Amino acid sequence: MPDTSKLNETSQVPSQRETLSRKADPLKLANLLDEWMRGDEAEQRETFAVLRHFLDEDRPAGYKLFS
Repeated sequence: MPDTSKLNETSQVPSQRETLSRKADPLKLANLLDEWMRGDEAEQRETFAVLRHFLDEDRPAGYKLFS
């Protein structure tokens, strides 16, 4: 288990208000999106196949998301 004896009251997770008040850098977000879009196509296809299976797994025959 981690040593929690060094933790004190001042080391807390930022509140939601503090988190929302920070502005995201649009250039960094655009670069991140570009990086995601250049991902491994084979891995993306495999991941989508697994996701599609689990999304439709428990749905009745007439209510499948993917045919």
